[in-house]
Amino acid sequence: MIAPGVPIVGGLAALDAADEAQDEALSDHFTFPAQGLDLAIQRTRALVAVDVDHAPEPGRDPSRSRAAANAHALRQAARLIGLKGWGGLVVIDVAGDGRDGEALLKTARAAFTHEPQAVFGPVSRFGLIQLSTPWKRTPIEEVLAPGVRTRAQALVRQLRRHILSDTTSARVVAYSAPDEAVVAAPLAAQLGPRVLVRADAALAPGRSRIEEA
Repeated sequence: MIAPGVPIVGGLAALDAADEAQDEALSDHFTFPAQGLDLAIQRTRALVAVDVDHAPEPGRDPSRSRAAANAHALRQAARLIGLKGWGGLVVIDVAGDGRDGEALLKTARAAFTHEPQAVFGPVSRFGLIQLSTPWKRTPIEEVLAPGVRTRAQALVRQLRRHILSDTTSARVVAYSAPDEAVVAAPLAAQLGPRVLVRADAALAPGRSRIEEA
């Protein structure tokens, strides 16, 4: 629904994409070597802080290189903040100072066009872009907080990956801690009759093993 016209991807490719998205959603540090960018995104009690570091390539026009890097950083920041489900006050410390504030503000508005309710403040002389976006979802780090359900879901994803990778085994059995097995069993049942989940009291929370039968 949020990506009309985009082909649906299934199977292992979909699992890989989901794992990559989860890793990104839970990370606070990102590098983009092609643009010479190092991006840090952190959420504090008061605001979301984005820090942009840029290492220009030798021989390139520094101002153009910095402008292109900041544009890419703003697009990535907007994407990652949305992926994390964050809202509220956002402060972005771009590369360089605020002498080209109007251009930076225009670029920032373009990066956050998917947030029509975003409100922007002026770019400071130190190169700080301030904006506010509404809270729409539960932050992803809270959704994926470690617990019985998230560990059970991770086990079921492992099972699905296993049966998609190995189509010859008649039965695949996953063993996990009893409380996780209770949650995982009905989810795993949706994968079909090849999959079983069994409790093993000797396994610590978050530890599991998968056997072929």
